[in-house]
Amino acid sequence: MANDKKPRILPNSLESEQAVLGCLFLSQEIYVDVFSSLKVEDFYSTAHQKIYDAMLENYNNDVVIDYITITKTLENKGELEEVGGIGYITDLTNFVPSSANFKYYVDIVKNDSTLRQIIEASQGIINSAFESDSAGDVLAKAEKAIFDIGQTRRQGDLEHIKKGVNEALDLMEKISIDPNSNMGVKVGFPTLDNYTNGFKPGELIIIAARPGIGKTTLAVNFAVNSALKYGKTVAMFDLEMSTLQVAQRFICSTGRVAMDFVKGGTKNNTVWATLFETKKLLENSNIYVDDTTNITPADILGKCRKLKAKVGLDMVIIDYLQLMKSERQTKDNNRQQEVADMTRSIKLAARELGVPIILLSQLNRESEKRTNKTPQLSDLRESGSIEQDADIVMFIADIADENVKTDGNDDALDYSLVIAKHRNGMRGTIPIKWKSEFTQFYEPGKDTLYTKNTSKVQKDAVLTPTQNSDIDDAFKE
Repeated sequence: MANDKKPRILPNSLESEQAVLGCLFLSQEIYVDVFSSLKVEDFYSTAHQKIYDAMLENYNNDVVIDYITITKTLENKGELEEVGGIGYITDLTNFVPSSANFKYYVDIVKNDSTLRQIIEASQGIINSAFESDSAGDVLAKAEKAIFDIGQTRRQGDLEHIKKGVNEALDLMEKISIDPNSNMGVKVGFPTLDNYTNGFKPGELIIIAARPGIGKTTLAVNFAVNSALKYGKTVAMFDLEMSTLQVAQRFICSTGRVAMDFVKGGTKNNTVWATLFETKKLLENSNIYVDDTTNITPADILGKCRKLKAKVGLDMVIIDYLQLMKSERQTKDNNRQQEVADMTRSIKLAARELGVPIILLSQLNRESEKRTNKTPQLSDLRESGSIEQDADIVMFIADIADENVKTDGNDDALDYSLVIAKHRNGMRGTIPIKWKSEFTQFYEPGKDTLYTKNTSKVQKDAVLTPTQNSDIDDAFKE
């Protein structure tokens, strides 16, 4: 049986394309609007693409656009006959009586172009689905393809400063009435929260340190504080550890139970009571963990979109940059360019999702070679784009600020949180303490309780091994 289905023609409106070109012949006043809205490839007809390209060339060279100049430009390029000759150019100049409705024609051409891009992307997705064994990879490519099309449609225009000034003054007035009205996501470190006024939507925050200094621990502390103390929804992507390992850190840090107990095992009732109470706190929190390795920024964006649509999303943590996989592998394996692409993609993801993204990063060895061991922005490993794209860059340094008094009777180690870049606020050095057995950082002398609940999880905080004593004996009730 013969197939009666006719081949489907891609969306297009030749009449609208002719109208746009005709309007350009009629009025110089519409040049800026049209040329900033349409690209050559937005036209479906090859002839119209060549004519529009000739118009763009004249415009960029400050040559007037009319029947004579466009004919001459096309003739010089050897394309005059390909577009239909002098006769077709003449017809275009007479196609519309005025340019008054040019925006309507431009919108039609742009809409049809977007539909064709969607169809092309969809065909690519279909081909990938046939050729790939991984549904996850195909989904990630599909989401990125559609997202990229959406980005090309978002074109902002220059606006008079009046609008921005009014919005800024309205915000200042709200803050004067309620200082918390512009508060971002707080992470439970009072001095840091004061410096930043909370991490803001769309911000990219870099936390960098040498291996073994505690990047993951600080990220876990931020996640726990934000979720348990302030009720935020946090997504954490850990490319280095499994969800089980991350969960152990969450439990020990939240319950302030020594990691040795978790690894060595204990039958002590007090410890188990704390562990179960901590379990309930975390089960009732909005913390989500993904331990997928070789994940790309597009993968992260896709998963975060789903989480935001399903339960909401306030903050994202990625541990860590150098373990991520770039979507675009360079021909010469240029890792710096790949890292630059990834940081830019993550920054764009933060803006699209409307949440702050905390990205952990390694430092190179340069700080270890200097007399002054304090990390610098130039120590960021593999790419200067990390500094460029970040709104905030913080370093964890095992150097205490000698000008700040800390708790003299505290057996925790002295560290500093160095805010080296802050696009919208203060820089400085914040003294912090490190309790290795709890996998916990905190500010000395500050209230760092995770929740308002004054249960054993906070009151019996010192659940640490006692020297020369059996664990059970040390914690008898």
